[in-house]
Amino acid sequence: MPFHPEAVLDDLRDHAGEIREFAEDEEETVERYREALRDALEEHNATPLRAELGPDRYPGALPTDEWDENDSPVVGFDESAAWDNHEAVNEYAKDVLEGVTTIAADGSELGPADEFTVPLGLVQVAWNANHHHENGDYEEGLDARILGPEAVTQESDEEDGIRYTDGRAPGHERYRDEGETVIDCIEAFADLDPPPVVIYDGPLVPTFANTYSPEVRDSYYRRTMSRVLAASEHHGVPVVGYSAGSSRTNVAKLLRRTYRDRLGDEQFVADSRILEGFTENWGDRSQAFVHRQDGTIDAMECRYRGEEYEFATDVLFGYLDIPDGDAMDYLEFPGWVLRDGIVEYVFDVVRAEAGIGRGYPEIVQQADANAVLDADAKRRFLALVQNFAEEEGLPIEWNAKNLSKERRRR
Repeated sequence: MPFHPEAVLDDLRDHAGEIREFAEDEEETVERYREALRDALEEHNATPLRAELGPDRYPGALPTDEWDENDSPVVGFDESAAWDNHEAVNEYAKDVLEGVTTIAADGSELGPADEFTVPLGLVQVAWNANHHHENGDYEEGLDARILGPEAVTQESDEEDGIRYTDGRAPGHERYRDEGETVIDCIEAFADLDPPPVVIYDGPLVPTFANTYSPEVRDSYYRRTMSRVLAASEHHGVPVVGYSAGSSRTNVAKLLRRTYRDRLGDEQFVADSRILEGFTENWGDRSQAFVHRQDGTIDAMECRYRGEEYEFATDVLFGYLDIPDGDAMDYLEFPGWVLRDGIVEYVFDVVRAEAGIGRGYPEIVQQADANAVLDADAKRRFLALVQNFAEEEGLPIEWNAKNLSKERRRR
């Protein structure tokens, strides 16, 4: 259908006043949260505030020891104050990353393919390890896995024996494969000095999986990431969950719990909006906070290499100010990183990778580029399946409806 920009523009003009009023109201609300955060740092010490908010509840966030060590919610990166071009960022990144191994893994999936009468899927995960040596020492790998009919279908809730394709199944399988690949990389590179840093594309606490069935949520998501965190701690290899931009409200929730009378009736605003009012330079970061958003974190536990691990109060998060986006980027990392005193090392490495990548870690971009399955990959996958079925005499035939579509598009 045609798009009429003139009519849409006229309608936008009618909404200009409403948009302006909304933005001004939100800015006033953000400032009230900022004032509350300043007051909280001055009026509360970390230990009693943690006790008041309670580890058995979900105040969004709890303060760490950094709360008492800093007068501001932001830990400044003063080194960048004098920089006036991207070359300075590159020089900083080169110094930080020299001899440090950074690792990333990312995946992609196809299916369930409905072009055939037998549903199939494909998952592949790519990993990269950049050792940042002068000789360009760089390693990478790619693993692909077919998802058979059992993996991409589920039984009907009715007792009719019918199985339906599950469109989300390949995504679940990909998530688990990505996690296992990260664990493999941790184990493979654990002996390096200085310790490598794994940058994971997304959060370490899979609260987004709460919408899935309990079986899927627990077996694919919570267990997978619990094992990643356990491997990280066991081998002393930091893992950072990196999310570009963020609308999270963990710190805002903490402030609402601390100052119910002042903020209880205010709308939630993003943590990054609150914290950006305290930043001055490229690379500034927030303090580290304990992740206490919901019950997901309490359910994250596992057994790894004969040891029991639980993470109810042992996943931390913070924000990093890397311009080129509309919001501070959100990072999650295991609590042992703070206990072992390598928080600055980890933030430096992530900051450097994001600097090289002009706003997003370069190592993650490389893994994503290697893993992606595009439309051409799907065509080649379908052709491979068809040829294989003919060679093996398997009963895999084109779905008549989709075959008709395919012919019309040629």
